[in-house]
Amino acid sequence: MTQLSPENNASNLPTGEASIPQQQIVPVGEVVPNLSYSSLMVMLKSLTNQTGIAKVETAHLSWKLLVYSGSLVLIEEKNEFLHILTRKLKAQKVQLNLSIWKSLSQPSLGTIDLCQLLSEIYESDRENVLIVFKEILFENLLAISLEKNFSLRWKPISEKLSITLPTWQIADLEKAITKATEQWRSFVYARHPYQTVQILDTDCAIAQVPLFTEVTNGKYRISEVADRFKQHINQTALKLDKLAESRTVAILPLPKRLNDTKDLLNLEESLDEINPKRSQPKVMIIDDSPVLLKQFGNLITSWGYQLKLVNESSLATLEMLTEKPNIVFIDINMPNLNGFDLIKQIRRQPSLSTLPLVLVTSENSITNNFRAKWANCRFLGKPRTSADILEFREQVKAILQEFAPITK
Repeated sequence: MTQLSPENNASNLPTGEASIPQQQIVPVGEVVPNLSYSSLMVMLKSLTNQTGIAKVETAHLSWKLLVYSGSLVLIEEKNEFLHILTRKLKAQKVQLNLSIWKSLSQPSLGTIDLCQLLSEIYESDRENVLIVFKEILFENLLAISLEKNFSLRWKPISEKLSITLPTWQIADLEKAITKATEQWRSFVYARHPYQTVQILDTDCAIAQVPLFTEVTNGKYRISEVADRFKQHINQTALKLDKLAESRTVAILPLPKRLNDTKDLLNLEESLDEINPKRSQPKVMIIDDSPVLLKQFGNLITSWGYQLKLVNESSLATLEMLTEKPNIVFIDINMPNLNGFDLIKQIRRQPSLSTLPLVLVTSENSITNNFRAKWANCRFLGKPRTSADILEFREQVKAILQEFAPITK
């Protein structure tokens, strides 16, 4: 873990109402949008001698930062902080009484109440709890530094607070995170500590390690993988980046943040009105031939389907996990990874185990037909002559109507 030193201990923390300068750089209660990371840090550092909560949001994530007399006390990631805290406390073998564990499980714990609870935890085992606080702070700062576009809303706290927690100068934290951020930006696939990891090659040596397969099911963040292996997060990211390069794992992109269920439903309805095809099934075609991709793709879109074309078979499984197609057409004869080997890789993914797959080839042999049925796939012969095109179109249409019909 990087060297993060608290500004002061609990016994030195002031209490009371914070004074607010006459010239306020950060507007109170207003959302300041489209901030870069550097401009965000300038605004946070301008909160000298102030106490309050800074809500920071990006397209992917949301945090609450508790600022106490101009110093940072806590970074609370929305919906994840308590889960991460509990995991790290247990890993550090911090002994807490039952009442504290029950309090941590409360779903609607406010930031101020949370700080009071954290103060109790800190007082119970300062040495080990400080390690936990540092790790959480470091990971959140790293996550923030690797985002690009921010919004900020500042809400001062006028009530008197008594927080017995270590605090950090924001400027010092910014300097401490710089080296780690630079290393992450050198990675090709691991771009953010909150990305999740999905194993692709289950036959490789490392896939035989039970813990590795457990944490590479697409549900665990890189930061949590690091915790499970008891490694520094940068070291874990470096190893996963190399495994992603060899197609052993896929590092999945960050999902978009959802604000509110009602807003999401309204957005979905609005988008469907603007683009009716958006709600229609998505068809993926995997072939190394640009000509076939174009011709086959034009046919699919002419029927009103969404389309995703993939010309590199080794990337296909990752594309499926990301794009979530309703049906996939796969060429058999492709370099790097042929159609049958690709199907084996696809079927090892729990979320893709029942995805409709159609093998498409010019080699319309009994053997290929049998292998397709054995792999629980449909088989479709490519047209050999212009006279076969009409029959091919009808076969494709029948398969689509069976597995991915268009809704009217």
